[in-house]
Amino acid sequence: MMVDMTQLTGDYAASWLPWIMIPLVFYILPFPVFAILFLWIQKEASEEIKETDNNLAEIGELEVPNS
Repeated sequence: MMVDMTQLTGDYAASWLPWIMIPLVFYILPFPVFAILFLWIQKEASEEIKETDNNLAEIGELEVPNS
């Protein structure tokens, strides 16, 4: 007898998995993922800004404060 897996009746192995994974994947995980992605993007942007400032300071077009 074949089981129709298109119906979520709980008659399959690990029937609790959709119950926990759907909220975890769609409601909880996006927050830390997007936070880490945001911090990574901002870190790269700040490094590029510092590099640009240093390049401009070398050619004398920008005065860099001594700090």
